[in-house]
Amino acid sequence: MEWISIKKELPTREKGYDWVLVIAKMNPENYFGVPAVAELRNEVWYFRDEDKPAEDTLGIKVTHWMDLPKPPME
Repeated sequence: MEWISIKKELPTREKGYDWVLVIAKMNPENYFGVPAVAELRNEVWYFRDEDKPAEDTLGIKVTHWMDLPKPPME
């Protein structure tokens, strides 16, 4: 699996995506944070366990995403 730039493609439910793994730049520090699970709803990112838009409330900018890995079988 590789990171997909949000400039190239966004996750969509039509393609089977709901929650995905994202990486974001922290503002104003301008460094990448730890990857997190997030969902894109109406072109707004929400992190797991947060009910507020991530980019507006957390001072971050999602830049890349990838599908979550498949869970272990046992």
